[in-house]
Amino acid sequence: MKRLLLAATMMAGLTTGASANNLFFQMNTNYSGAGVRQAFIFGAANSTGSVTSAAGFNQAFDLGAAGFAVVDIPLSTELSSGIVQDYGYKISSGTNLSAYFLSRQPYTTDMSYVIDGSKLGTNYVIAGYQNIYPDQMSVQATVDNTVVHFAPKGAAAFDVTLNAGQTYMYSASTQLTGSKITSSAPIAVFSGNQCTNVPTGVGACDFINEQMPSIDSLSTQYLLARTPRTGANGDAFRVVATADNTQVKVNGVVVATLNTGDYYEGRVDASGSVVDASSKVLVTQYLIGQGEAGFNTDPAMTLVPGSDQWLKSYVFATPSGNAAFPTDYISIVIKTSDLGSLMVDGVIANAALFNALGASGYSFGNIDVSSTSGPFSITANSEFQLLLSGYDNYDSYFTYGGAAFSPGASPPPPPSGVPEPATWAMMIGGFALAGAAMRRRKVAVRFA
Repeated sequence: MKRLLLAATMMAGLTTGASANNLFFQMNTNYSGAGVRQAFIFGAANSTGSVTSAAGFNQAFDLGAAGFAVVDIPLSTELSSGIVQDYGYKISSGTNLSAYFLSRQPYTTDMSYVIDGSKLGTNYVIAGYQNIYPDQMSVQATVDNTVVHFAPKGAAAFDVTLNAGQTYMYSASTQLTGSKITSSAPIAVFSGNQCTNVPTGVGACDFINEQMPSIDSLSTQYLLARTPRTGANGDAFRVVATADNTQVKVNGVVVATLNTGDYYEGRVDASGSVVDASSKVLVTQYLIGQGEAGFNTDPAMTLVPGSDQWLKSYVFATPSGNAAFPTDYISIVIKTSDLGSLMVDGVIANAALFNALGASGYSFGNIDVSSTSGPFSITANSEFQLLLSGYDNYDSYFTYGGAAFSPGASPPPPPSGVPEPATWAMMIGGFALAGAAMRRRKVAVRFA
């Protein structure tokens, strides 16, 4: 206990004077409006803050010694299509935080990483996966009098003016992948589908949802690896072009030349897939339906961070409490030469769980973290990719653990050429201690 208190004190001290952290999210409509909607918030121990909305919601939180809290969000504030609403949420604190938004409903769930408010932009391309229910794309304004320009695929463009905290969702029973959204001030953009089959024709459908990064946060190279339960054909993925005449290669072979808003869809090879593009592209990866996978799973969607956006250290958490999944995995892509340095909560990862990702010089592996609760850390000597997934009967979630364009509570990469401060290593160790204390039990949610 003394070690845990020392770690908590140390982490609080490290974040003293840190700039305020604001995160923005809104709730696209799940299949039937049942279940729970929750913000999972984590960071330095004893951090405090609030979750508020323009509609009058105001909930204080205290991360406590565990560095973790859950805030329930009213189901009644899921978005409706085609109208301006005061249903945007803002997480505010005096310290840097990470958060996930979880839309948890029996048989149709997904979880989204919430991008740092300071990293929001004004130019977006979105991804969905439409075949049964509508694709969705929504925005939240962060300042008053924000003009948002929607350019949906297959429909006329239009403008909406929003004040801070106001939202607007557009939905359509057509493919919205490749649609564009631009704005006069930074906005939070979420996209996905109310309930979709992945791939088309494979049961059963599931809600998919992810916050989109702005185009300036995208990359030209992505490394994709299979997640645990994707059957013989692997995860699905989409590559969305942000510029005309974008050449796309998969494992060195040209598979498409795309114009702005066009996309290429493929399946992740058994030994992994390296995607290279001549201009910036958005890449999303999808869990597949249980009807093809043959295991407890279902469709879910994550953004894939580009290889130049990975971190060396992450702090993250899996869903807990009444939203917990029976099975949770982290999926990692890392330089093969640095695999021996990979540590999960202070323990060296089992190298036997990893395989070579083609001839790329990287390896990939999936680690079962089902027995953990609350925040914990994962570190290595070089930058690596971190994805998170969870599995239940005809249900799943899929998201990522952070990125250089949005580190949240994770240690951000140092400026080019600047050595990493020793205090970051201390902070990571403190998170590991706090996370270890939460293992094998559910999180006790603490509010101010």
